[in-house]
Amino acid sequence: MTFSLFRAKALRTKQGGFTQGGFTLLEAMIALMIVAMALPALITLVMTQLDGSAAIRDKTYAYWVAENQLTRVRLLQQQKAKKALIDYKVPEKDSGTVDMMGLRWQWQLKTIAMDTLPVPGFKRIEIAVRLLGTADGASLGNSAVDEDRPALARLTGYISDPELVQVLP
Repeated sequence: MTFSLFRAKALRTKQGGFTQGGFTLLEAMIALMIVAMALPALITLVMTQLDGSAAIRDKTYAYWVAENQLTRVRLLQQQKAKKALIDYKVPEKDSGTVDMMGLRWQWQLKTIAMDTLPVPGFKRIEIAVRLLGTADGASLGNSAVDEDRPALARLTGYISDPELVQVLP
C-alpha cells in the first residue's frame, strides 16, 4: 500500500467501508514549510565551508610565495659563497610582486642583523606576503606596500654571510 502526496486513495476497512488515506493539504504545506526553512540554513553552511576553504587555500599559496623568496635569497647566498656572484649583498629591505596560481601576490622582505650572537655574519630574514588580486585582472590595491593590510603569511628564516662567517679550524 502506497500513499500519494497529491491524491488520496480509498482504503477498505474491516467493516467493509472505505476510508481515505494519504496526506492532507495541511500536512503537505507544513512539510514544504519545514523544507523551505531548512534549505537556506544548509546553503549558508555550505557557503561558510567554501569561504573557509578559500581562506586556507590563499594562506597556503602565500606561504609558498614566502618560501620561494627565502629560497631565492639562500640560492643567491650560495652563489656568492662559490664566488659566482661577488658583488651580491642581501638587501636590508626589498619588495616585489609575483604571479602564482592565477593570483598576484606582493612580498616584502626585511633583513635584520643578528648582532647579539657571538658569531658574526648571521641575519634574520622576515618575509610578509599579501594578496593583490587576480593575476590578469584588477588588483585589490595599489602595488605599493600597504602595511595596514594584514599579511596572509609571515615567514622568518636565517642566513649567514659567507664573507663574515669565520670557518673554524
